[in-house]
Amino acid sequence: MKKILTLGVFLLLFQFATSQSRAIKGNPLGLAVGITNVGYEFSTKDSQSITISGLYFNILDIEGVGAGLEYRFYFDKEAITGWHAGPTIGYFKLEDKFDVSASVFNIGVEIGHQWIFGEHFLLDVFGGYGFNSGGDDLFGFNTSSGTAGLSLGYAW
Repeated sequence: MKKILTLGVFLLLFQFATSQSRAIKGNPLGLAVGITNVGYEFSTKDSQSITISGLYFNILDIEGVGAGLEYRFYFDKEAITGWHAGPTIGYFKLEDKFDVSASVFNIGVEIGHQWIFGEHFLLDVFGGYGFNSGGDDLFGFNTSSGTAGLSLGYAW
């Protein structure tokens, strides 16, 4: 399931590539706890970019998939490198071993710094805050949460 999801996300993302500045990245810290997260970032203007991401979640008998979208404003003169901030939105579909499921929507903001070492190696450190709302077979909930992460990748 993870391989099919990852392959599908990459094939879909390459269709949207329209500029010269691009990056593929993943969060290695998530793998340690059961989260596979891959993203594709491409510049839209000199100092702005869009990141499209896919996620596979498998923790404590809860499994699911998700997708996210982030628009980044870079404070330096070019996209894909330097300090950045911007809005994020995401959707997750989760289910446990008892077939109890939930759809979760997230909207938030994120800030961070992204470096490119050499010509291609990428390191992105970020944090953010968001509002989560969901429901389905669960009673529905509204909550807020903070995030922090580190992504490694390849830029071209």
